[in-house]
Amino acid sequence: MYRPRLPGLALATALLAACGHGGGDHSGAMSAFRHLTIADSGDVMVHARNGSKARITATGDLYIEGKSITTTAAERELLQDYHSGAVALRRDAIATGKAGMDTGIHALGAVAKGLASGNPDSIDSEVNSRAKKVDALADAVCQDLARLYADQGKVAAAIPAFHPYATIEPREVSECGGD
Repeated sequence: MYRPRLPGLALATALLAACGHGGGDHSGAMSAFRHLTIADSGDVMVHARNGSKARITATGDLYIEGKSITTTAAERELLQDYHSGAVALRRDAIATGKAGMDTGIHALGAVAKGLASGNPDSIDSEVNSRAKKVDALADAVCQDLARLYADQGKVAAAIPAFHPYATIEPREVSECGGD
């Protein structure tokens, strides 16, 4: 019997909570993602562990504690990559969460149908293909996380003022989607 990877679903759920619109209280979210949000404007808001805030726009502008940080063209490109990576992570996390919810709802129906018809063996086949889709989406989230982690390192190396906002830990990447 195929079993979906629950850590992938748990990650997607945490990301959905953490990457929502606006600020909000993300104290219940897992890991570094309580420090990363996408504002209604589309800007990526990064909160350092000390509570300070950085904002990255789609065009690569960087603001730390509301002050514009002067950057070179190369640094701006790195910031644009970071912004794109954070937006992709959010998009894929939302898709994974939605697919997970759909799969859960479908699974409940399949269980009821299988039990009511006296054919519980049909439940697995009803759920497996949808669960595999959730796994594939969760894999995309993990790939996004790995890219964002790499982008974070490049930005922090190029712009030392960004270092406190580099909150994604290597273990979060290596543990993503584990079975």
